[in-house]
Amino acid sequence: MKNLIFSLSATLLLTSCAGVHVSDTQVASGAANPEAIYIRPFDVGATQYVGNHRGGIGERPIRQSLAGREFADDLKQELERLAPSRVIEHNEVPTVGWLVEGSLDVVDGGHPNERGVVPLDKFGFGKSNVAIHVVISKVGGGYVSTDKDANKLGQKGRVIYEFDLVGGSRGSGHDGSIYSPGLGRSEPFDFRNAAERVMMAMSTDPHKYGVHSSPVIR
Repeated sequence: MKNLIFSLSATLLLTSCAGVHVSDTQVASGAANPEAIYIRPFDVGATQYVGNHRGGIGERPIRQSLAGREFADDLKQELERLAPSRVIEHNEVPTVGWLVEGSLDVVDGGHPNERGVVPLDKFGFGKSNVAIHVVISKVGGGYVSTDKDANKLGQKGRVIYEFDLVGGSRGSGHDGSIYSPGLGRSEPFDFRNAAERVMMAMSTDPHKYGVHSSPVIR
């Protein structure tokens, strides 16, 4: 019985943590070490932009129109850990490095008031949700696939990575954390979590776990 209670508690703890993860990968080429990274503001033309957002219902179209650029700015700050990064306009075309673009499919801000109701907040009431499609292409130079399925690996169009992100505040509660807003607005947290996940996905060792504090092998 104790083991069952412990397992249930652990499950609730893990499922209540806010964050964003990769839900599906369509293209994975193994490309690494870009010379530079360019980020184009993500498409928001078909975004399901719902829930609580800054400015209320009247300002929602403005906030939606700026959401793609807001996420691009977060991506720039995170991807600068991998290579020099820059946000470019839609009419700009980079000639070297990687181009990161995509679409914001769902930006649901949830409902802060519902997140403040104890204990319902722990079960995800009022939670926020995001769904983001990410496409990363290699521009300039040459990328040659040795795989027979060239379309899958992205040889056409030089797509080297393509994947979907999902996540949100989940049941993180009214207090919030560094990853979740609590009673505040969730969009900045969800965008930052998603941008960090893109950086983590593109990194071979983002936290430098393989670096030893001593050169001596024990």
